[in-house]
Amino acid sequence: MKTSAGIIAALASVAHGLQSRDGPTPPGKWRISPIDGSKIALPTKQQLAFQDREMGVLIHFNMATYIDQDGCNSDPTLVPARSLFDPEQLDTDQWMDAIKSFGGKYATLVAKHNCGFTTWPTKVNFKDLAGESVSYNYTVAQSPVTGKDVIQSFVQSTDKYGFGHGFYYSVVVNNYLNVQLAHVRNETAAPGQVGITTDVYNDIVFQQLEELWGNYGNLTEIWFDGGYSGDQKDRIHALLQKAQPNAVIFGGCQDDGTCVSDKSIRWIGNELGHAEQENWSTGLTDSGASDSPWFTPSECDTTLQTDDRWFYGVDKPLRSLEELIKVYHETVGRNCVLALDMSPDRRGLIPDNHVARYRELGDFIRGCYDHPVQPSRRRASCDHGAYTLTFDKPAQVDRVVLMEDQANGQVIRTYKVWGRNGKNAAWSLLSNGTSVGHKKIDLFANPATVTEVMVNSTFVDTPKWRSVTVHKCS
Repeated sequence: MKTSAGIIAALASVAHGLQSRDGPTPPGKWRISPIDGSKIALPTKQQLAFQDREMGVLIHFNMATYIDQDGCNSDPTLVPARSLFDPEQLDTDQWMDAIKSFGGKYATLVAKHNCGFTTWPTKVNFKDLAGESVSYNYTVAQSPVTGKDVIQSFVQSTDKYGFGHGFYYSVVVNNYLNVQLAHVRNETAAPGQVGITTDVYNDIVFQQLEELWGNYGNLTEIWFDGGYSGDQKDRIHALLQKAQPNAVIFGGCQDDGTCVSDKSIRWIGNELGHAEQENWSTGLTDSGASDSPWFTPSECDTTLQTDDRWFYGVDKPLRSLEELIKVYHETVGRNCVLALDMSPDRRGLIPDNHVARYRELGDFIRGCYDHPVQPSRRRASCDHGAYTLTFDKPAQVDRVVLMEDQANGQVIRTYKVWGRNGKNAAWSLLSNGTSVGHKKIDLFANPATVTEVMVNSTFVDTPKWRSVTVHKCS
């Protein structure tokens, strides 16, 4: 769930204005193309492993589950009562079953959203404006389910199911502490809020991040929604290196290349579940750039519920299976990791109709892509970037799945997919494009009957094809 564009722009300005020349700004890592001298950005093994996961969930389960608004974003004084948070039937294993049903491989949980409520029993203490030492008491420990640690239950379930796990923690908004844009508002604290200074706020943030990043295992992903302030950047970098050096970081880079990690993941620029046809594994914003020295794969976050609803909405309709299939093709099929929202209800369970929709999506993906049309022969050109599939008898196909080996960078710049039916028949163009990256799925305009499929490419270094498969799904 992305913070509003206005907050992102304001924080980017703050971060840029306060950055230090001596601060942690890991440069892009690259090698030089032996063909045209251009820079080829190099990945980390953690970034490639994250792309291999292809699909996961962003779980919105927090205080906002229990209010009508989709989060505490629109009212900076909104601090819902602790007594609302009451997931009597909490079952995080049931969440994992739903993730498994559609083929997800990781789960990132909202540990603290903008209301300020933490779903783990934080032990942080701080000084208020009166100088009194007080505990951070807007947590699950002060709710009707005191004694439960939602975070611990979640982590145990992800471990049990073999999923990677991560945390979303908003460092820039906290209504409970009267904070917006990473600064305490110049307004008197409203009922339910606690008055502090911005320096105290930042100390609270990092004490809670130390709890999250230090007590709940090795994280696959860490989410910074809306970025981070310049005051926070150096401390975030240092804490990441100490506590979670192998996690990929969503929102870890600013537009100017100032990063808190060389394992950053970038936002695709919308919440529609849509990447452009040309979407690179490199670049700092939106669809990326082929010549960028930063290897920063994209993640496409989107909702299961309609109208961009992230937290559970009572009787909120779901997006159709047809729309979700389109989302799959326009995210995973366009070199973007899909982070599909999951919104447990007020019982602490995934609603039955949500479970059914996840399963329907998984059934389609498995039915279409688990069983490619098998060729009798495969041949990859060592020098020319071509790949050929040959079939002993005519086969009908309606799509191709291309995968590039990016261990030494993304090098393919354009490609064309050709097909023909018969050794002496003319070649017909089935599809073409630019970026391949981790995965590119092209749906043909019409099904084709072929005895041979050939993929040609242009490149800045001889590519290694990880996989080329054709399928018949329609």
